[in-house]
Amino acid sequence: MNKTLARRHARAGQRGSVSVIVALSLIALLAFTAIAVDVGYLMFSQRRLQAATDAAALAGATDLWGQSWTTASADAQNYAAGQSTSTSNTLPGNVTVTSTSIQGLQLASVTLPFAQAVSHYNGIEVTQQASVPTFFARAIGINSSTITATSKAAAGGGTQAAQYNVMIILDTTASMNTTDSNCKNSKGVAQTREACAKAGALQLLTGLSNAGDNVGLLVFPPMTSTYNFSCSKTQPQTASSYSAVPSGASSTLGGYEIASPASAFLTSTGAANTSSGVVQALGGGSCSGLSAIGGLGTFYGDAITQAQSALSTLSASQSPPGQNVIVLLSDGDASSSQKQLGSTFSNTYNQECKAAVTDAGVAKASGTLIYTVAYIGGESASATCSDGSDNASPCATMASIATSTAYFYSDTCSNATGGTASLSTIFKQITYTLTKPRLIPGGAT
Repeated sequence: MNKTLARRHARAGQRGSVSVIVALSLIALLAFTAIAVDVGYLMFSQRRLQAATDAAALAGATDLWGQSWTTASADAQNYAAGQSTSTSNTLPGNVTVTSTSIQGLQLASVTLPFAQAVSHYNGIEVTQQASVPTFFARAIGINSSTITATSKAAAGGGTQAAQYNVMIILDTTASMNTTDSNCKNSKGVAQTREACAKAGALQLLTGLSNAGDNVGLLVFPPMTSTYNFSCSKTQPQTASSYSAVPSGASSTLGGYEIASPASAFLTSTGAANTSSGVVQALGGGSCSGLSAIGGLGTFYGDAITQAQSALSTLSASQSPPGQNVIVLLSDGDASSSQKQLGSTFSNTYNQECKAAVTDAGVAKASGTLIYTVAYIGGESASATCSDGSDNASPCATMASIATSTAYFYSDTCSNATGGTASLSTIFKQITYTLTKPRLIPGGAT
């Protein structure tokens, strides 16, 4: 009997021990569940805060190139977490934003020069803090936790997803045959302005997208016929005047056109397509490309008009219409005589630089972006235009033709807000302005 009772007491004790263990296990399980709920909610809130901070940085970076800092920072604020105007960036219930910091950055590692940006910044950093309420941790006195998110973005010039329609206007007057000691090839040999210009424009091509962007090429002065460039053909001579419309040529493009805007300038891998007329014309094929044959002085107002005409025709056929872009590369010094202008443009004599500004104004009013590259090759940046009584300087003229100061570049002109740079650097920067802003590592400087 004593042994039986002992066994019974032992079993009862075991049952009691199991009950205690189960109870303790349930408490531990509930504790872990509580921690998992609070930590999970904290992590979810952190991801939402980071997404909103990324969106805010990108929204601000979109404006840095062409808008004021006031506009850029306001747009960043509108996309930040917890803003009533931003339904996509709301935080989970009861999570409260406690602080938002938006700072403009002047970064050396970003391709776009901050001095040329309208906002004077080429990067932006957004930092946000938020308070996340707890559920089960309140039992041990923890009512909330603080989370932080930081995002840094670099500026880009592109503001919409539409394809780009780009027309490059290349100066082929005799002055472009001048050798520029500041422009050397890979072997250290100084090249002509024309060779430098073609190399820069070719770099622009290879920086664009083969997923719908279109690129065309015009030259001035006009040639005796329209010319689809091929290394196997002879380049036509210069027309008798800027008013001469070549026989059999387009009545709108005259002899300016080398290649109409098209998308075949890149291969499927993004390399320059050496069978493309525009690539060959810029020296990217088996020959050296176009020559600066001269024959007439500089008058680029009509080339701007013709470029705008071709771009408008193309964009009108697109759905949605692409963003039209003109890139004008010239020394900016209009120098044609009244005879060279011909009957159509003789009335612009003595006012040729101003006429170009007026023609550019028409294009800009239609929404076309105009980049100008004042490639003066080290000559005087303060001399007036050579077309008689026009007292505008080449540098001032090229700046006025551009969409804004952010779109004006030069290797010489001191009024280029981004400073002077080589053609290679200039075209790299122009290409970058046609891309989107992007997030960058937090350590970027």
